[in-house]
Amino acid sequence: MGEEKLEELERALRNELSEDKLKFIDKYRLQLNSRRHWVCKKNQTPERVYFSHKFAMDNGILEFLFRKYQFCFAKLKYFRKNLDKFSFCKYHPEKGFYKTELWDAEFFCHKQSGTMIDFRYLQQIRQVEVFQGFIEWLEGLPASEDK
Repeated sequence: MGEEKLEELERALRNELSEDKLKFIDKYRLQLNSRRHWVCKKNQTPERVYFSHKFAMDNGILEFLFRKYQFCFAKLKYFRKNLDKFSFCKYHPEKGFYKTELWDAEFFCHKQSGTMIDFRYLQQIRQVEVFQGFIEWLEGLPASEDK
């Protein structure tokens, strides 16, 4: 498919997506390829497929994030059920942690305890039992004084 046709297709398909999904796509500079996959092309490296356009249409921002960080289904299932127990944050060296929207999040903040959970930490957990142990520990933490 020619470059011009691909750009035209990308514009048309972007119109099918919600504002939050577009913000996520723009944040990570994703582009549509000829197979209708949203991909990242960086620094002369092979393109990394994030998800298909069908996936983008059928899923929400939580699934976008979990696909980006390659989280397992057990994590997705837990956070789908318990997302209201968390706020969404980013970190800036000068500002510290600050709240943001889910599409822009890099950390979950456990509301009850105030514990910050880095997505990169969750990414390292490869065994369901380890994740379940982490959740037990997290949910057993006492309520934070400065909630």
